[in-house]
Amino acid sequence: MKKIIKWILVVINFVFISSLLLGFAGQFFSPSYYSIFAIFSLIYPYSVFAVFITGILLLALGSKYTWAAVVVLVMTSGTTVRQMGFHFSPNLPEDKELFSITSFNVKNNFYHLKKNQFKDFIDDYQKEKPDIFLFQEISKGKLNEVKKSLNYNYSSSDFKDNEYSLGILSKYAIEKVAVLQNQEGNPMAMIMDVKFPNKSIRVINLHLHSNGVTLRAERFSAESISNAKGLKKLIAMIKSYGDNSELRIKEIENIHSYIVDSPHPVIVAGDANDTPYSVVYKRLSTMVDDSFVKRGLGFAQTYNGLLVPLKIDHIFVDSNFCIYNTNIKKVHYSDHNPISTTFEFCAQ
Repeated sequence: MKKIIKWILVVINFVFISSLLLGFAGQFFSPSYYSIFAIFSLIYPYSVFAVFITGILLLALGSKYTWAAVVVLVMTSGTTVRQMGFHFSPNLPEDKELFSITSFNVKNNFYHLKKNQFKDFIDDYQKEKPDIFLFQEISKGKLNEVKKSLNYNYSSSDFKDNEYSLGILSKYAIEKVAVLQNQEGNPMAMIMDVKFPNKSIRVINLHLHSNGVTLRAERFSAESISNAKGLKKLIAMIKSYGDNSELRIKEIENIHSYIVDSPHPVIVAGDANDTPYSVVYKRLSTMVDDSFVKRGLGFAQTYNGLLVPLKIDHIFVDSNFCIYNTNIKKVHYSDHNPISTTFEFCAQ
């Protein structure tokens, strides 16, 4: 009986390993080819846990195939830490000048779960507001409300024909450099130079093209995909994930020069609409470093709208910044969680 259980676990472990490797491989292939495997990227965190648990069980049963789970977990660990942080935050030194930045997709002006939850947001940040606050999907009126309620000195936004757009609040003076639009004419990046004490930095507020999953996945259930029509819609949704990834890659190329040719240190933050296991993320990480990888702790989830734990909001920094901690705050007033980083300027 023990032998049968052992072989069943070996087979199950092999299935989970295959799923993990497919999710891992997605970051190296063009999304147009990879779209049929997008599901493996989306469930990557579950695959990691599944391989780990089945590997432990195989070890307990004395299986010689335990090594396969260990090898795969080690091989993919560099990718896994993009969502699972192991850095305990140090005590913030009082003798250094530290700053903070927060990025938050407020989604419908804090009107979430059929309730206006703006007051809860203000109460959360009344005492500890970041030096720079980036917003996605916020209206001009609501941005001004936040500015007044939290007593910020400076703001900048782009609200041409868009009800919801990109905005920034800052304790320091802002100079708007550019606003880049996607192929649909919507703002996808707002580039600003912020004049910190003794140093200016470039801040790029991102909201890349929708991934085609977060807007549609809630419509699916076990019942809805149990028939041919529902399954066809699910496949179409997964394909759109790959197609939309191509659009996001093009958008990243549009901001490339604003990063590499910047006269100032650069922070890129916002809603990238893609996971840490994607080509989109990998392209960004070739230009700037993920602050969560540097100083994140725990399991990162920035999107609340699905059972699948998606990390699609990020803060990237260049080598001019020393990161002390990166936190993701669990909130109820948006389907996104705000992500924050505390930093100082490194001695050069």
